[in-house]
Amino acid sequence: CASSRSPGQDLDWNEAGWQPNKIPFTATSGPRNAAADLDCDVPAKFLELFLTDELLDHIVHQTNLYASQYFQAHPDLPHHSRGNAWKPVSVSELKTFFGLTFLTGYVKKPSTEMYWSVDEVDATPYFNRTMSRNRFEIIWKFLHYNDNANLDVMDKMYKVRPVLDYIVGRFKQMYQPDKNICIGEGMMLWRGCPSFRVYSSQKPVEYGIKSYILCDSATGYCFNMRPYFGEGSSLPDTVFSLLDRLSGHGYTLYMDNFYNSVALCERLLEAQTNVCGTLRWNRGEPQVIRDLVKTDLGTGDKVVRHNDKVMVVAWQDKRLVKMVTTCHQDGMQKVDVWQKGHKDKVAQFKPECVVAYNSHMNGVDKLDQNISYYPFIRRSLNWSKKFVAYLFQMCMFNAYILYRARNPGWM
Repeated sequence: CASSRSPGQDLDWNEAGWQPNKIPFTATSGPRNAAADLDCDVPAKFLELFLTDELLDHIVHQTNLYASQYFQAHPDLPHHSRGNAWKPVSVSELKTFFGLTFLTGYVKKPSTEMYWSVDEVDATPYFNRTMSRNRFEIIWKFLHYNDNANLDVMDKMYKVRPVLDYIVGRFKQMYQPDKNICIGEGMMLWRGCPSFRVYSSQKPVEYGIKSYILCDSATGYCFNMRPYFGEGSSLPDTVFSLLDRLSGHGYTLYMDNFYNSVALCERLLEAQTNVCGTLRWNRGEPQVIRDLVKTDLGTGDKVVRHNDKVMVVAWQDKRLVKMVTTCHQDGMQKVDVWQKGHKDKVAQFKPECVVAYNSHMNGVDKLDQNISYYPFIRRSLNWSKKFVAYLFQMCMFNAYILYRARNPGWM
């Protein structure tokens, strides 16, 4: 995405006379398709929009297939092996299994075994009444999502590919985001060693599997996601892939400086998408802004340059902030902020694009925060099981957003 030359650098940059090229929003936001038709106050029905019988049928088939392959490869299991008690799982039983798994996110215990404890001090009888511990553990052992016999070594997500594609497809079918959307990164905790594990010191989860996520800014609804595999698609290609069918409807996309460049903003504007976000050094900005350092401006001062498509702003706050936008005016906006040493909020003037960015860039944070409250992801040496559990957490949050939209009087 970074480049010493971009389309924006070949155009004249002006100091005054900026008129944003804001594309009007034309989509109708809210629940779509089956979600729009669901007139129900039962939350589980909204979860079933994502965890459908079609998906569960697939998981049942792959789980039973993997168990069969396992026993063919291990014909002489010890007589005491838990595997000898295996019998094929059904959709009904798999629903029970996942229900208990979800419940562990609400009922916290130090280990899985304790959910089946009969000690009167810490017993949870519902687990024992619903499924035996041995049956739960053996289903977990053989739980599978794709056929190992046809392994595609070029697809790093092969083991979860059918589930990932199906769930993300349902995310896009069931909800149309409102006019403000954002792209950020989500991280699933994982300290194992798949080649695409990453480290980020700036995330609450430092080690894990990273995904690029596009969310509705207002609700945090996850519309699209794409796991990160290291080298591969360029950042602009990733952005356009996440936008998918949202292009052309006048959405306003907020992104941080990891993604943004002047050239990308111009491409998005041509695709009928407004853009706003922070900007890194040497991403196509005019020379006068590229050369600025912190000491060049006093607190609250700004430098503005624009071409016929984008505006670039450098504004001095506690640090030098660089922004790029296609849809905001170049004026300042009064906001009340907390400042050290003051009991009450203090009035401060910020560029309009900074205020908008701060208001609409937190969609992915809403998603991450909410799915962190009730983590039901079990300890596992298998990244694929953990990743699908992460997807299921997103399903639960998105189902909650749909439930709230269809039941506005709730709470």
